[in-house]
This record gives sequence, structure tokens and C-alpha cells, in this order.
Amino acid sequence: DSRYRDVRTMIAQGRLSDAEVLLDGVQSHARDAEWFFLKGSVLYKKGWLDDAYTHFATACRMNPQNMEYRQAYNTVAMGRQTGSYRTVNGGQECTGCDVCNSLICADCCCECMGGDLIRCC
Repeated sequence: DSRYRDVRTMIAQGRLSDAEVLLDGVQSHARDAEWFFLKGSVLYKKGWLDDAYTHFATACRMNPQNMEYRQAYNTVAMGRQTGSYRTVNGGQECTGCDVCNSLICADCCCECMGGDLIRCC
């Protein structure tokens, strides 16, 4: 669709904020399958994979014959099944698991030097 050509270019160039501004400017009643695919693409590149999955699924429901939409959906769906992706801001945001792992690592280092950061373990 020619009206989304600029958005596709912005996504390819990594200008995700610009692409998102254009997409968010489309009124909700005018959002077609291409819009949901492109919004999903922005979300995917930002690392918001659960939201990307939802948008790709909507694009596939609206246009089930489009193989580009289906491929994007399948990629994210496979990651969901295997647990091979993180859902918190593409790994750029610290999670509870990150904090815990860091503390355990720091405790191991301290213990190697004769100290003890976490006394219970």
C-alpha cells in the first residue's frame, strides 16, 4: 500500500519513533491489515514481542492470504512456544531475574575473595 511506503522505509532505517507517530496518527476505524502488520513490526523491533504478536495475529486475521504477515506472525509465535525471547522492552529494561542473577554473581565473586555479600547462600 503506497500510503504506508514511508512507514516501511522508516522501520527499515530504524526510525521507529517516527514510524510509530505516523501509524498512531491513523484513525482507529481506518486501520487495515497493513497498519496492524506495520505496527507489529515497530513493536517487534522495539522488543515488545507480546504486543507485536497480537498485532501480527490481527493482520493475519484481516488478510489471511498475505504471506509476509503470516511469516512475521510465525516468527513471533515460534519464539513464544520455545520461550526464546524476552518480553520486557527487548531486554533493555532490567527484570527481577536480572537483579537476582546479578546478586548471585556478585556474591560468588565476594566469596572467592573471602567475603560474603549474601549470608544465606
